[in-house]
Amino acid sequence: MIALDLNGYYNFLSTAMIILFVIGLVIIFVYEYEALRRTKS
Repeated sequence: MIALDLNGYYNFLSTAMIILFVIGLVIIFVYEYEALRRTKS
């Protein structure tokens, strides 16, 4: 029971880390795109 809960917790943690990483990449990409667009115009 405890082992299963721990496994589920680690699964949730790894999934959350991947989601946060993807969100971070999107934010950085959008920020860089906006900065590039601002310097061009």
